[in-house]
Amino acid sequence: MNSHSSNSRKFWLPVVIVFLSVIMLSSFASASSGGIVRSDAVMSYEKMTSYIAELAELYPEIIEYQSIGKTPYGREIWAVKLGQGEATIFINGSHHAREWLTTTLNMQMIGHYAQAYRAGTTIEGYNVRKVLNETTIWFVPMVNPDGVTLQQSGLKAFPEKSRHALLQMNKGSKDFKRWKANAQGIDLNRQYPAGWNTIHNNASGPNWMNYKGTKPLQTMENQSLVDFTYSINPEIAVSYHSAGRILYWNYMTDPANLARDRKLANTFAAMTGYSLVQPASNPSGGGYTDWFISTFGRPAFTPEIGIKTGESHLPLSAFAEEWRRNKGVGLWLADEGYRLWLSSNRNRAEEPVEESDFVITENRDVYSEPHFLSKVKGQVSPQTLQAIAKVGHWYKIQASDGMGWIYEPYPLLGTETEINESLELKQVTVFYEKPLDRTTEQGRLAPMTVQASKKWGDWYLVLTPIGEYWIEWDNE
Repeated sequence: MNSHSSNSRKFWLPVVIVFLSVIMLSSFASASSGGIVRSDAVMSYEKMTSYIAELAELYPEIIEYQSIGKTPYGREIWAVKLGQGEATIFINGSHHAREWLTTTLNMQMIGHYAQAYRAGTTIEGYNVRKVLNETTIWFVPMVNPDGVTLQQSGLKAFPEKSRHALLQMNKGSKDFKRWKANAQGIDLNRQYPAGWNTIHNNASGPNWMNYKGTKPLQTMENQSLVDFTYSINPEIAVSYHSAGRILYWNYMTDPANLARDRKLANTFAAMTGYSLVQPASNPSGGGYTDWFISTFGRPAFTPEIGIKTGESHLPLSAFAEEWRRNKGVGLWLADEGYRLWLSSNRNRAEEPVEESDFVITENRDVYSEPHFLSKVKGQVSPQTLQAIAKVGHWYKIQASDGMGWIYEPYPLLGTETEINESLELKQVTVFYEKPLDRTTEQGRLAPMTVQASKKWGDWYLVLTPIGEYWIEWDNE
């Protein structure tokens, strides 16, 4: 299948004008993620929200986002999906208001990993495209948007009717730099139903820190995070906090899982240089990873980044070193999560394929089983194959040496048809080298009328100023 051609037809609009439109609209897509997520400025809720939207626009093939709930003051709690894999892991930050540098860390992982996926490069030795084809990493970069906003902006960010109560919870001080709780004075990392009744050092009432509330999952934030965790069913969970450069990894862990979790914890500690916290005989519970370990029986970690500098947030100058220590952690966790998921045999049944024609447009490895850890049997060149069955993003095909499996998150099933149609583009439209595969973005067209020569489902091969490329188009 030719993805583009040197067709010299005359354009229906002046070539120079259309070409400039393509270049100008494509410039955003070529931007570096480093120009979006900044680590040298305070990470506010508004900045984070803007970054998430920009990254999703820049990397549509790998990033999606959604709200998993709202805070009492109406701020959305954003979850970001990074990856194509069936296995999942979960990373979150800013349970505590003053620990918003962990949000910056979450956001840097999203931006850098997406950029490497698009480029086909490695980070800390990990093939990012392979890892994120195996596993989806879900992030909730800021669990506590109200608390973070109060800590950064003070009373002015809240309705006047709420300010007296907030002052009381802060012991009369108008300086909220030490604030850890949410805006109801409840510590979100003391709200989970794991040892909640025996939490140590509990404040007597709503307070800037250490108040566990009147019952577990009392807050909207905690309810949202628990519901979301069940919905994505992760193999591993990580809740970033600060500070101390220490790593919590055990909460009354089942002896059957102890060796597995200790091995992972030792690797995590070696990667970051953080010290492992040894299990206590009478641990204080209520934390997110305490609940995850107790409920799912799977590994969970609470890394505390940075060195504490008093009752306040870490300085921005601390970020570079913590990023150096953690840059590859998300990819390592995703790789380990994939192995755990495979060993569990969750959702691995073969399914029938409705459209059997399976077109590949580049050389593909053929695996003996539908997973990346199986043996590579060989390669197939661009051609139309017969898909016999599927397992997730894996397709069973007849190769020259027998049955094998090909991984394809953007399957070209069925056959394309020749057409001669004019399409009216009513909005800026991205064009790609291949249909379905959003990693092959070539540019963007301004609203205009284009001529289509082929159709494949909702995808059309259209003439652009730089050749024929594919767009996704809905005439409604």
